[in-house]
This record gives sequence, structure tokens and C-alpha cells, in this order.
Amino acid sequence: MNNHTFQPNPYPRERGLSAAQRQDQDDPCKTKSKVVGDVTYCDRYWECVNNQPELYDCPNGLVFAGKHRGVTEGCDYPWRSDYCEGKQLANGPISTEHCDWLYGIFGHETSCTRYWTCWNGTATEQLCIGGLLYNENAHSCDWPENVDGCQKHPLCNDDANGNVPLGKSCNRYWQCQGGYPRLQRCPAMLVFDRRSLRCVVPPTEDCDVPTTPLPFEGDLEQGKVCLCNRVTQWTDADP
Repeated sequence: MNNHTFQPNPYPRERGLSAAQRQDQDDPCKTKSKVVGDVTYCDRYWECVNNQPELYDCPNGLVFAGKHRGVTEGCDYPWRSDYCEGKQLANGPISTEHCDWLYGIFGHETSCTRYWTCWNGTATEQLCIGGLLYNENAHSCDWPENVDGCQKHPLCNDDANGNVPLGKSCNRYWQCQGGYPRLQRCPAMLVFDRRSLRCVVPPTEDCDVPTTPLPFEGDLEQGKVCLCNRVTQWTDADP
């Protein structure tokens, strides 16, 4: 019977310590926790199973943190502590869409206010709120002044969380979120009022009652805007 319960990975890489390994590697069966990190690789650990040492890998992108520690039972993000000091990784990255490793937190490709959390290779998009930006060094949302390469857009200089007219468009406008503009469209049959800076029932001084959905005037070259030194393609699917 296999009593391995520390990590949800029932297949050890090795069983037993060789004579050479015993010179440097702690035997988990001689410790109170019954689990010890590998002496060479920070993404591996030894567990005592049925009174025998067995070698296991942490999930791809995680490293050994100690029993009952980390984001899984014993393995954690490598940047949370000096887990790998004096050690190396045994395994290289396994990448999926938006994920550099199967497990981790990674910056968004086109947005400074969004990021990806990856769990077993599945990416979930997250949003920084309150005017914060994703800091790839800290792996968390942070104040803009601490995030290199992501400066506020001049469109939002007057009001970091206000609305800005889009050229002569009657149904499109920029909505600033923490200093970063998002392209928005007024609901059907409403128009954007340049004076109140909100969608209203027409007519206004600049816009009549629409009879069909208003087209998007090409106020910006090729429909693109450069944010955070990156180029985002705006489409009708954008919120």
C-alpha cells in the first residue's frame, strides 16, 4: 500500500538513497516531518513512504517550500522566498497559452492592468483595480510609480478615472481606468455627450438621434492605441 500523501503525485522519480546520496542527502525517514528538500535541486523533495525514501518533483513552475507550506501541499512559487539559494532547477518550463510554466503568475501580453494566474497550464485573466498596475518583478499589483515601462496615458491626464471624447464619434469614447484608456461604446440609441462626458438620450448639440448603429470613425490610425509601450488592437468585442 502506498502511503504517499504529501504531494498529489503518486509516481516517485526514485526509491531509496544510494550510498553516494547518503553522504549529502538527508534521509526523510530519519526526520520528524518525513519530508526533506533535495540537496541539489530546489524543485524536488524526498518523502518517507512505507519507511523508504522516495524522490518527487514539484509541479512545473513550483519549488519545494516545506511540509504544509506553499500554494500546494509543500511546493510554492520560487520568488516567494530564497528556496533555490545554492541550488538549481531539475526541470525546465512547460509552456501553454499565456503560461510560461504550468504553475505561476505572469504578466499580460498587451495590458499593464491585467495579468495571468496559471494552474496546471490553465490561464485565468486577472485585473488590478484601484489604479494599480501589474508589477512583473513583485508578481502582484503595485503603484504605477513602481512599475517600469507602464506610464499613464496622456489621454487621461485630466481625470484618471473619467471619460474622454473620441474625436467626432457620437457613440464611442475613452473610459480612463486608473490613468489607462479603454475604448467604450454607448448603449444602443444613446450618444456620447462631450459636455457631460456620458452617454445620453439624443439629440445633443453635436449628435442627432441615431437610426442605425453608428459606425466607428477611424479617429486613430488603424484602430490602434499604444499603451504601456505595447500595442493593443481595439475591436468591437472590447468592453
